[in-house]
Amino acid sequence: MIFLRPQNLLMRPEYSSIVTSMMREMIGKYGSLLLLLAAAVLIMPLEQKAEGYAVLLAGVACLALAERYFAKHVVVLFGMLAVLGSTPIDTSIDLEHILRMGVPLGLAIAVPYLVFRYIYNEPHVIQYHFAKHTFTRGQVGYILLALVASYLILPFWMQNTGGYMNWAVLLDPWHLFVLFLGTNGLGIWDELFFIVTVLGVLRHHLPFWQANIVQAVLFTSFLYELGFTGWAPFLIFPFALSQGLVFKYTKNLVYIIAIHLTIDLVLYLALINAHFPETLPLFITGA
Repeated sequence: MIFLRPQNLLMRPEYSSIVTSMMREMIGKYGSLLLLLAAAVLIMPLEQKAEGYAVLLAGVACLALAERYFAKHVVVLFGMLAVLGSTPIDTSIDLEHILRMGVPLGLAIAVPYLVFRYIYNEPHVIQYHFAKHTFTRGQVGYILLALVASYLILPFWMQNTGGYMNWAVLLDPWHLFVLFLGTNGLGIWDELFFIVTVLGVLRHHLPFWQANIVQAVLFTSFLYELGFTGWAPFLIFPFALSQGLVFKYTKNLVYIIAIHLTIDLVLYLALINAHFPETLPLFITGA
């Protein structure tokens, strides 16, 4: 019997082609994802649109090297990043801006869902788990922890960085109502897009921890452009990671939305307090 050494085995044409193919697919997979993240950072936080779209196109080209099943899934995410890049992302609450921003954001969650469900015939990839759910004591405790942490941190961040100036707050019922709807609506959108859509797609192709990091970078980039500047990314990134983990273990969208809206309620009140301290003196860390 003749035994071949591993290095001799790899030199055989059939094995060499297999290794080459695997290397090419690996480069295509991780190269395209790195370019996706680089494009997101350039387009959103850094607002270097031309450079960002060039990197985005390079990422799409890199998908040609990846395995076909991966490429057809991830190209949808590239397309949605292009949509976000052309969207005026800020905290303005006039109705015209709400429409100009809201329609593309709606498309960013509707298009992937429809593509995977009706074109790819893979409805299991993006699923909205609105299951009946009774929160455990631990889950209620986690929401309370999020409430306390945001109560202490958000007002301090606003005053320390001047971040509250990224939101316009007027003390009349209509503007306060629209601000409330906008703040909470974007919180829900964050979970539908970054957790359900982006993480839902990537976890079919990557180890969960890798998929979670990718969605967290995108999550953080978007919120930075929205107005969470200064050192806010150091808070948002771990929050995004934790939301992905919570969704992984609970598989319940209602719960992660409840966590997010708890924080958004504090954000809403803290914004009013930061602009009009004497009107809503509720916070101890924003002085």
